[in-house]
Amino acid sequence: MRFKLFLCFILVFSLKTFTNNEIVNISGFVTDKEFRLGNASVSFSNSSNVVKTVKSDINGSFNIKLPKNKYRITVKKDGYNSLIGDNFFVDYIFEEPKQLILNMTDNKIKIYGKIINKFGDPIKNVDIKIKISENLLDLTSDSLGNFSFEGQIGLISIFAQKDGFYGNGTSMLIQNEQFINDISIVLEAKTFYISGALIKENNYLKDIYLELINGSNNKVISTIKTTKDGLFEFRDILTYEKAYFRIPSIGYKSEIFTINKDLRQFNIFTD
Repeated sequence: MRFKLFLCFILVFSLKTFTNNEIVNISGFVTDKEFRLGNASVSFSNSSNVVKTVKSDINGSFNIKLPKNKYRITVKKDGYNSLIGDNFFVDYIFEEPKQLILNMTDNKIKIYGKIINKFGDPIKNVDIKIKISENLLDLTSDSLGNFSFEGQIGLISIFAQKDGFYGNGTSMLIQNEQFINDISIVLEAKTFYISGALIKENNYLKDIYLELINGSNNKVISTIKTTKDGLFEFRDILTYEKAYFRIPSIGYKSEIFTINKDLRQFNIFTD
């Protein structure tokens, strides 16, 4: 009877010892070197590709019990990139587990840019569309043509457009920069020409100064002199919502019209 009890004791002790030798308690925390990161997924993959995953708590800490083995560790969290790399291994076959410190980095990137014309002058109130992965963002350039936004590592596309200009944009693959401040997007202005004849009582008015006026602010856009045949031609005129003609010498002012295309044979009758 005593011998049987002794065997049972040995068996229980052996099983307990075996169990303790085969299971290890692994603990640690996830951090971005400044703050502990909660809700991060810490995965342990063995040589048979069996994966066990644990989530860090609100304090960034995690704890998991695993069989003694060699594990590849990965850590993931939305908005962050792992700094431990994809080939971080620990071997708990012969070594006691030490507390793991898994470092991550915020993958948000501050991006600064400017919308300019071909002369380098800023363009304000430009509509800017940003695509960050599958997310879309709408911005507007300020009075100095500047814009900024928070992106993330990966592919970012920027497209700028404004009435009176041809749209333009750029795409870039962001890998590990923390901020980018040298993006310049050049918009080329759409220009048109207006040509015709200046006529009064069926006569062509020659050598007459003709002004093209911005209808929004009454400022002179351009001034030309009609030819000896009474013809005129305004070139490289920017798009204006409203405009009109003025002839100071005879006190003439035309009706307001829109400049959004080339205006050929745009004859002016001053009668």
